[in-house]
Amino acid sequence: MKLSNLKYFVDVAMEGSFTRASEKLFISQPTLSRRIKELETELGVELFIRNRHSLELSSAGQQFLIEVNDILNRVNKLSHMFDNQKTADEAGQLLKIGYLSNFNMNAMYELLESFKQSHPHVQFSLKPDTPMNLAEGLSNGQYDLVFNLSAYFQPNKSIEEVLFIKNHLQIAIPADHRFRKKKKVYFNDLKQEIVILLERKQSPIIVDYVVSQCTKHGFNLKANSYVKDLDEGLAMTSVGEGLAFLYSGMNDGTLEDKYNIKIMDIQEERNDQNIVAAINKQSKNTLLQELFSFIKSSLLTK
Repeated sequence: MKLSNLKYFVDVAMEGSFTRASEKLFISQPTLSRRIKELETELGVELFIRNRHSLELSSAGQQFLIEVNDILNRVNKLSHMFDNQKTADEAGQLLKIGYLSNFNMNAMYELLESFKQSHPHVQFSLKPDTPMNLAEGLSNGQYDLVFNLSAYFQPNKSIEEVLFIKNHLQIAIPADHRFRKKKKVYFNDLKQEIVILLERKQSPIIVDYVVSQCTKHGFNLKANSYVKDLDEGLAMTSVGEGLAFLYSGMNDGTLEDKYNIKIMDIQEERNDQNIVAAINKQSKNTLLQELFSFIKSSLLTK
C-alpha cells in the first residue's frame, strides 16, 4: 500500500471533490482518480460514493479515514522525532464537517482553507448531507461542525450558531415564461402552474413549506416531478417541464445563463431559512472551538 495514495485519499476526502483535490496537489484529475481506484481495488471496498454532482465518503471510507489519519500522524511524528518541533503533537487532528448539498458552499471552503493556513496539521472530513441528518449528526457526534438551515436548530439551547449565508426562497422559470416581467412572484400566482420539487428526503423543509403555503392560499400544488438535485430540476425547467423551487443560497449567479432560465424571488412570510454554521456547545474539542471562533470572527467582520 503506497503512502502517497493514503495522502491522496485524505486530500480528496478533505476537499470533497477530485477536481479541487487535484488542483491543490498539482496533479491531473485522471491521475488522482486512478490512484484512488488503485487504493479501493487493493482494499476491496469503495471509499467514496460518486454521484453525478457530488462526492462523499462511504461508510467504509469514513472508517478508513480515521485509521489513515492515525497512520499519517505517526509518520509525521517519526519525521519530527529528533527536531523537538512542538507542532508534531498537533499533526493530523481531524474535524468532521457536514454541509448542505445543492448549495453554493464556496465561502465554506475559503474559511476552512484560511484556517488551515494557521493550523497546517488539521484535517477536514467533508460530507454533504440532508438538513435533518446534519442536525441529528451534530447532536450525536457524527459531525463536529455543520452548515445547515437555521430552522432545524430551533429551539435548541445546546447548539451555538452564527449566520453563514442569508437565504430565501426563489423560483426558476423558463426564459420566455409569462412571469418574466414580474419583479416578484407570489404563492397565489402559482395556482395554474406545474412545478418541480426536490425529493422530500433531500430538503423536507422546502417541500413542506411550499405545499403548506399553497394550501394556505386555497389550492393544491401541481408537482410534475421530484428530482434528486438542483441541476436536474433546472434542466427540466429550461425545456418547459415546470417551475423549480430553489433557495437563493443555491444560486451562485451563473445559473440563469447556464440553463437559459430566469430566477425570481418569492414573496413569503417566514424568515428562518438562513444558513448557519453550528457546533454543539457540549464539545470539549479545543481545536473545534478555535475553528468556530475563527469562523464567527470572519463572518461577523464581513
